[in-house]
Order: sequence, then C-alpha cells, then structure tokens
Amino acid sequence: MFARMTKPAILTVALAAALGTGVTSLVNCSSGGAPSGTNKGGPILIGTPTAETGNVGFSLTLPGGAQINSVTYTLLNSASMPVTISGAVNPGMVSVSNSGSIDFQLGGVPAATGNSLSITASITGGGTCQGSASGITVNVGATTNVTVQMLCSLPGQDAGNLFVTGTTSYCGTWTSLSSTSSEVYVGESLVLTATATGGNPSDLGYTWTMSNPIGAFGATTGGVGAQGQDEAVGPSDPMQFFCTAPGTTTVTLVVDDGPQDAGACSNNTTTTTVICDAYPSNQVESAWVELTGPNGINGFTGNVAIARAVTAYAPTPAGANPCPTITINGGTAVQMNLRAAATTSLAARTVSSAPGVTAAAVMASSNNAPGPGKPALFPISSCEYPLPSGVTSAVVAGQSLPLPKANPTKIVVIGDTGCRLQTDNGTQSCNDPNPNSTDTPYPFAAIAAAAAAQNPDLVLHVGDYAYRDNECPAGLGFNCGGSPWGFGWDTWEADLFTPGAPLLAAAPWIMTRGNHEQCNRAGQGWYRFLDTQSFDTADVHTCDNPAYDDPGTSSTATVANTSCMNYSVYGNCSGNWNNPFLVQINPSTQIVVFDTSDAKPQSQALNPSFGMTLPTSSTSLPTGSGSLFYTTYASELTIAGNLVGAAPLPFNLWSNHHPIFGYATATAPALPANPIPAFPPIMNSVFQDTYFPPSINLALHGHTHDYQALDFAPGTLDGGATFQPAATLVSGNAGDILDTALPYPINNSLTSPPISVATVGTVQQFATSDNGAPLQNTNIPSGSTAPVDNTFGYMVLQFNAGPPATWVSTEYRTDNSVRDVCTIQTNGTMSCASWGIIPPNGAGVY
Repeated sequence: MFARMTKPAILTVALAAALGTGVTSLVNCSSGGAPSGTNKGGPILIGTPTAETGNVGFSLTLPGGAQINSVTYTLLNSASMPVTISGAVNPGMVSVSNSGSIDFQLGGVPAATGNSLSITASITGGGTCQGSASGITVNVGATTNVTVQMLCSLPGQDAGNLFVTGTTSYCGTWTSLSSTSSEVYVGESLVLTATATGGNPSDLGYTWTMSNPIGAFGATTGGVGAQGQDEAVGPSDPMQFFCTAPGTTTVTLVVDDGPQDAGACSNNTTTTTVICDAYPSNQVESAWVELTGPNGINGFTGNVAIARAVTAYAPTPAGANPCPTITINGGTAVQMNLRAAATTSLAARTVSSAPGVTAAAVMASSNNAPGPGKPALFPISSCEYPLPSGVTSAVVAGQSLPLPKANPTKIVVIGDTGCRLQTDNGTQSCNDPNPNSTDTPYPFAAIAAAAAAQNPDLVLHVGDYAYRDNECPAGLGFNCGGSPWGFGWDTWEADLFTPGAPLLAAAPWIMTRGNHEQCNRAGQGWYRFLDTQSFDTADVHTCDNPAYDDPGTSSTATVANTSCMNYSVYGNCSGNWNNPFLVQINPSTQIVVFDTSDAKPQSQALNPSFGMTLPTSSTSLPTGSGSLFYTTYASELTIAGNLVGAAPLPFNLWSNHHPIFGYATATAPALPANPIPAFPPIMNSVFQDTYFPPSINLALHGHTHDYQALDFAPGTLDGGATFQPAATLVSGNAGDILDTALPYPINNSLTSPPISVATVGTVQQFATSDNGAPLQNTNIPSGSTAPVDNTFGYMVLQFNAGPPATWVSTEYRTDNSVRDVCTIQTNGTMSCASWGIIPPNGAGVY
C-alpha cells in the first residue's frame, strides 16, 4: 500500500470538560507535566456564572513544543442549536498567541441534557486539532467529566512518502461516553451510553467490564460482576448498570467493529466511574396495601389487609432484619416483618424457546434459538405487616398508606400493565411514556396517574405485571435502549412500582396472577412482592426451584406430590398453582380471586415430572380428565365454589386473568380462539352447565389487550331449567401492546351458537351449547368495515345501592374521556351504552 502523509503523522490528544457550578475538573492531556503557557495564573473565564448555571472547563497541552494560536468552540443543545451562554458568544474563540497550552472555562452554561461540543485548535505551522463529544449533561452544582478525543495534524516542510503495509482491523473508535448519573443507591439503575465510529458502523460492538463487582450490566446473563457485551448493534449502545452492593467501580468500555472480540482492541478503551451508595435505613423503594381473605386453608374468616414494603437497606450485622418501621393509629413504631430477604445469588432459571412461545429472559440469537437464562437479582428485601381490623392510620418510612374502607363503592380495574420486550413476540418503546406517541409507547404511568385521580376505594389488577423478557433489540427504531430486562427487581420496578406509584398510593389493591407471573417467567418476583400467602422458605411457593413448578411427581403427571414441606399450608407442591381466595368488597359484594397463570398449555414450565419439553401446541400437554392439570384445577375450582357459596351476596364477582368466555385475536388465516381452551371443560365438570359457581354474576379478566363487555343470553340446564351466565368485563389495555381487532361480525362457525356482545376493538363470543340468541350488534351493519376504538385505557366500577342495586362500569381512555358505560344487574345481565364495535374518538358519543 502506498500513502502520502504529513509529518509528524497523527497526534491523538485527550481533552476533558468539567461541568458544575463554580467547580472545574482539569485533566492533563500532554505527554507529561502540568499545563504551561501564557495562562499560568489559572483558567481564563469566559461568560458569567450564576447560581442556576454550570461551567465547562478545558485544559489542553500539546507535546513536542507545538504552539497553539487559537481555540474555537461550539456548544450545541439537543436540538443542535447553539447554547446561549451568559456573558459570552457561542460559537466563540479563545486567542492565546503562540502558547504551549490553553486552560479556560465557559461559565454561565444553562443546565441541560443532550448537549454536544466541538473544538478546533489552530497550531503554528498550519496544523489543526479537531474533536467533538455528544450526550453532555450540565447539572447545577454537580460535576461531570466529559472526554473529547482530538486528532491533530502538523504538516512539515520535509513531508515525503511513506509505504504502509495494511492489515484489516476490527477495532472501532469510541467517540463519547455519557451516563444518566454517576452515583445511585443500591437497588437502582443508571444507563451508560457509548457512541462509536468504524469502517462498518452496523458491526460496531461494545464490551463492558467493571473492576469491582458491585452491580450487573444489562447485556449479560452472568449476573453480578459479569461482562456485558452487545455485538453488531450500531453506532450507539445504551447499557444499563444495576447497583447490587455499595461501593465504587471503574467501568471499562472497549469497542470493536466486526467479528473480532472487543477484548483484542485494547488500544481503544475508555473508562468511567460508577458509585453505588448504601441504601439508607428506614427508607423504602415502595410501600402499599393488599387485601386477601379466606382460601380454604389459611383459617381466615374475613378480609385481611397486609401492608407491604420494599427496601434495599442492608443492616449490620448481616442477617439482621432490614425492614422499616410501621406506625399504626399513631402508636409506637414497630418493625415490619421480613417476607423475603435480599439475594443476588439465585441460580438462573431453566428457560427455553419453541415456535410461537416467547424465549423468556434469554439472550436469543437472530433466529430466536434458545439462549442462556438470566438470573433474577433481588438486592432488595420485601417486608410485610398485617393491619388490624379498623385501622385508622398506618405510616411506613414517613409514607401514609391507603387503608381499607368499610364500604368501598369505587373500584379501578386494570390489567396487562407491563412493557413488552419479547424477542419473538413484540417490542415496545419502554422509554416513551406518552400514550399519544406513534412509536409503540408504554403508557402505564399516565394511566396510573389518571386512575389515581379518580380517587378509588380499591384497585383490582387482573394480572400480567411484567413483560420485559428480553433485551431491547438494537437498530429497529424502538425507544427502549438501556431498559432493564429479565425478571429481577429492576424489571419489576420499571414495570410496576415506578409507573404505578400514584395508584399504589391511592387505594388498597387486590392482586390477580397472570400467565406472565408463571414460575418460568416473573414468578419469583410475584411471590416476593404480591402473593398474599406467607413466603415459603422451603422454596416450593417461591419459583426459585424449577423442580416445584408443577405439582406432578410421576412421568405421566397424574400423581400429586403431597410430601413437600408446608403442603398443608399451600394446598399443593407447586409454584404455578395457588388456592383461590375471597374478599368482601362491601355488604352487597364479594369477589373470588382465582389463579389461572398456568392454564395456557403452551405456557407450561419445563419439568421432568410432566415428561415433556416446552410444548409448541396444546396437543402436547396432558389436559384431559385424568391429568394432574385437570384434577388440580378441579380441586381449586371446588374450593372457589365453597368460598362464594358459603354466604352468597347480591353481587358475587369473579377475577382470573384469562377470559373464560371469549376469544383471543389471531393473524389470518388463523381463526380467533379461546385463550385457554383446556380450562372451560374443567369448569363445566365442576359447575355443570354454568361453568362459574352459580351465584357468580360478573367476571373480570385481562390477558387480551383491549376492553370488552359481554352480555349473554340465558342458557339451559340439563333438566330444562334456564340460567343467566355471568356478564364479563375485560380490562387488559393499560400498558402492553394492544391486540389487533377481531373480525366483525365473527364468523358464526366459530361459535355454537353466538351471543349478544358489546366490545371495543374486538368482537368476543362464548362458544357453548348453553347459549341461544344470535349475535346482536345493532349499531354497525353486518359486514361493516367501520374503524374501531381500540386504544389504551382503564375501567372504573361504581356501586349504586339502588334500588335496584347495580354496578356501573365506565371505560376511560388515557385522556379520561369516556369510551363506554355499562350497567350490571344482580341477575348477571348487562346493558351498555354502545353495543357492537364502538366508533373511534370523535365519531360518536363514546
């Protein structure tokens, strides 16, 4: 290879900028020695600092006696416009007249994020130095170090020829490294963002390491202290750093530009410092109240309110109770009970992938092949304390908890609230909370705030809290870079506790478990945070041990395991099955909460007891009348019937995650189908013809990501008598990607016969011989292609004492405009303001 070059070739100089108020951090950029030149008396100050601004400081020294004539700077904001600097011009120039170094500050820089800086220095003899940095944050009163890599060329009179033998290099060049913060508490995350250039930008890869194992990188399945690596992700890499222990660590980044491992590119390295602060005592990440009640085993005779809290405080000595204190009714503060201790040493769960089934928490390859599992990290402890009946105040860490009311009349109903990051099943822009955005936003924070403003007495969550199974994919345009993923605390915090904070503070919650809280998904967090039974130290009802995922002990999965510790406490030896429980809402209304998290056949966990791998279709799972799947659910349905049948009230509600009478969407030519087709036959075997316990008059679900209201024609019992099927409401549109609309009208071949339906975004029908009248959608002509109003929202149930007593459901959009209103009678019938497909916003009353 032949090349003509100037002399002395290329000179690389590092420049550092310090940001803050009245503070400058200077980095020596010469080959040795302190800065020298015409400004030895201290840095030149350009601009006028104020109490609300920061400074940008520069120090540059050239080796070899080279002289600087001037330095030109340009500071741009995130919109690529020059930043207005108090008392200074921008762009601007500093003239130093043949100095060996330059040392100056820009004062009065407004606090902002996303700034960029470019610098050009002229050198005697016609040479120049150029460099830039982006992603700069200026904080009032804080200092951030920003490194600019500058390339200098100095032509000489004796320039000649140079013959170079070239070899292929796969080492990219990093151009900037920024952070959302350099210091956070244990249990919290920050995001490091690197940018780089290379010959093939799409091949750029980033390898991250830490000197002190006090956290975990997002792009790793190795847990605490392990290397994080993103390959072929392009010119930018946002990397989560999750603090799991107090201390300071040096994070090192190496960039590559091709198939070579970045570890071979030792000459292209940069570092930054991350500090993880110890969490303060008697402080909490979150605190809330849950309601539970009798479940056939626990001996409860009425409602039980449980105060819960999460803290990252680690006491000394190790093993002491880390929980905060709780003050009840203004009395003496007492320490909450430890429910589940902090741990970052849980083994990675066994996970796998099959066609049509999400590869849960794996680093999947480009063809969605199985990858290594990611261990769930919980550097936080969960705490609890039972609240006495009639409690009037409860304060945890200075936070007043919402308390149960004697006669609740307003209930917020939400479901499917997490943000979807699933390699083979959809991606959301988890960093975009604006529900009106067009980049598949994640609106749960806005919905939780709107619902909290309704001042509810109670919140019912119908399941699916956490969806971030996989790392945010690079290069696809989704705004989710640096998002936590997997099933540890960082994901639970991002999907529930941070966006849902206003609603957690507004009222007590009733928690329903969804299929995303199965043991081979987010089940470990479910048991630590939300399950209402006591935490099982024998690791059966924790989801920590895959051997206990399902209740079978034989290869045919027909023999129940009753030998595990605490069997009598939990009803079975399985982390995926739980007894139902009953909560009385008010003197006229009670609700049964039922766990169908494992009722979807393709969601079954890997378990040798079942004698199978993760199935690709329902036919590969034994669900017939002789299977353990069948008999376990039949036993729990019997318990549910006994709970509600012991003392029926005028309104007897039912909550489980999957709609029992309904259809999930499907991509043509596939037909819509029941979400859990193996489950209704079990219900029918326990409650012949009625499916639900006969006294149930309203069923509440999620799972399908839309709003649905279903009213049913009377059915006929075997003896010829008639019965009214329970009305059904579905509220699954509060966070996750919305479902596509079902066809209108649904082909009658899908139901036998169809029934009367009110719905938004879909048309749902219950396929059973017990229902008679044909489909009635009078607002929209048959075959209409009218648009649908399938947008994010939430539901509010309002009780009216009457007479007659009714519950009125109002479905709200994210802007709190009303989409639909339905009235539910004690006989199980429901009438809605809009039957059929509801027109879009602005097209009608609703």
